[in-house]
Amino acid sequence: MAGTPDMRKIVVILLLFTAVVAAVLLYFMLGKPAPKAASLLPESTLLFLDVPDFSQARDDFAKTELYALWHEPEVQAFLEKPLAAVQGMAADLGAPREANGLGNQILNAMQGEAFFAVTHVTIFPAFSPGLVLGVDARHKRMEATAALYALENNLKRSYPKGRFQDKKHLGVKYSVWEPQPGVQVCHAWLNSLVVFTLGEDALRDVIACYVGQPPRDFKPLAASAKYENVLGHAPKHNEFLAYLNTEELLNLLGPLLALAPQTSRMFENLARIQTSASSMAFLDGGIEDVGFVGYSKPEAKPTPPTRRKTLALTSPDTLVYCVRSADLAALYDDAMQSLSQSGSASVMPALTQFEQALSNRGIHIREDVLQKFGPELALMAHWPSGAPAPTLAVVSEIADASAIRPAVDGVMDALKEATLGDDTRFPWDETEYAGLKLRTVHIGGPVLAPTYATTDQFFILASTPDGARELLARTKEAGPTLTKSELYTRSMMRLPTNGSSYVYANLRGLFEPLYVQGTPGLSRLGTNDFLDLTKLPRSETIAKHLFPLVSATVSEPQQTTTISFSPFGKPLLLATGIGATLWVGNTFAPTLQQYINPAVSTKPSGTAARSAPRENQTATSQTLPTR
Repeated sequence: MAGTPDMRKIVVILLLFTAVVAAVLLYFMLGKPAPKAASLLPESTLLFLDVPDFSQARDDFAKTELYALWHEPEVQAFLEKPLAAVQGMAADLGAPREANGLGNQILNAMQGEAFFAVTHVTIFPAFSPGLVLGVDARHKRMEATAALYALENNLKRSYPKGRFQDKKHLGVKYSVWEPQPGVQVCHAWLNSLVVFTLGEDALRDVIACYVGQPPRDFKPLAASAKYENVLGHAPKHNEFLAYLNTEELLNLLGPLLALAPQTSRMFENLARIQTSASSMAFLDGGIEDVGFVGYSKPEAKPTPPTRRKTLALTSPDTLVYCVRSADLAALYDDAMQSLSQSGSASVMPALTQFEQALSNRGIHIREDVLQKFGPELALMAHWPSGAPAPTLAVVSEIADASAIRPAVDGVMDALKEATLGDDTRFPWDETEYAGLKLRTVHIGGPVLAPTYATTDQFFILASTPDGARELLARTKEAGPTLTKSELYTRSMMRLPTNGSSYVYANLRGLFEPLYVQGTPGLSRLGTNDFLDLTKLPRSETIAKHLFPLVSATVSEPQQTTTISFSPFGKPLLLATGIGATLWVGNTFAPTLQQYINPAVSTKPSGTAARSAPRENQTATSQTLPTR
């Protein structure tokens, strides 16, 4: 029976009223901003990884060259097999078969801040870390809640003997999942922020901070002077921040490190560090990284800004130029102490032989040589057109060249003797160029024949005689340098001018010849279950997304800041560098081996004798190599 008009009116009014109340509740539930992670964590937090705005970071990352490179069809075709293999291995371990769909659901739910923290670590009587993970779902809270409900049901089915319950603390509801005894995962919604913790006490501490009832002596990470200092040196719009409370960590691990003799020197250096951090921003198609180290005590002699005098030895086509101010005597002491404490059976004999050879020659390496080197030290590389490998060179500024030349020769003799052998196995070939003596030891034919010379201003050690002669020519007659390269000058404009060290690496210029050298050998290997090497992307497909890596470090009495800009960012650049090193080893090892093996296997006979110079390899070139 149809209701009367008055009844229908009452029902409509009740429905409208219910809808309004629900809308108001929904607004207050979803509309209130989520608390910031740093306000919920204690000042003593050991590790804090933070993405301030995950959805914005995803949008910004999509504008980088790295993202564009990943989505190149040739790259995707090459990665098809390894990605499928990884997905298959994950499925074998219990991951869902539709991993991509699940991954997208998780990523889409991460709208605001996402963070992970280690608030504390208890070692005795049992190891117990305080782990906190949080994600701000913003307007995706309903979807995230449904996903959590589904996850809980899956866990209940997988662990029928587990304990799953809801509780309250200070008026905030939270859930406790204990699938197995001793494994307790808890989570709670703080507005649109869902927080997970390992253990119930950790979540109760977070809730207490959220409702404004923290312990009396509690100080949040957001109010920490150390943390504020880190934020002050991060990029203005950082997409990611990694904060390490080194001081607190050393208080925890310091006694253990101090007991180990081989780590005592490292512990002394670490003891000065209060905090270390790394932050990241996506801009202009690349990734800007800022590394920061804060010290508890001012350094007595902070590293001064480098004057970059060695730029005079570069050319517009130099591919790598790394320069820094360095106290070589102090670096040598640190290195020798670390090597001595390592107790390595392979290193110690060579180290002992080197020191004995110096003693036999009456050379005190610190006073006679190293204290007269520097402060500027540089590494350079260029790849002459048609050459099988790049030419590398280490250049150091020197003082009182005429007085230290004999000592330098003695040190190089001792070093060769300790690492390669005496003159019966690897003799020096001595030549002259522009009135200066060059000494060469042939290890890898035209690819590697270390050659050094000492000018009035610089000590030069190059990987080949031609490389050394090219640098000597620039000391005699000034020519165009890297400063005449628009690519170099434009890239370096991103960096501060008072750096104690600088790095410039033309990644495209390095990649193209290296890829050409290595690709044929890899392609001949064919295919396997993990890789199809016949589908290697073309060089130009990858190279068009590359641009120079630049970096600068500014040293101050109580802090050090390193700013870098690259197509990859530090973590991926490190992984790429390791991969490139392995690639270079595979590419050039056979060439080096054919030169090294015969020389090493040569038996010493009788008295050591210096062989005649190999004119075809060390004679003055008619023309200097050009890029």
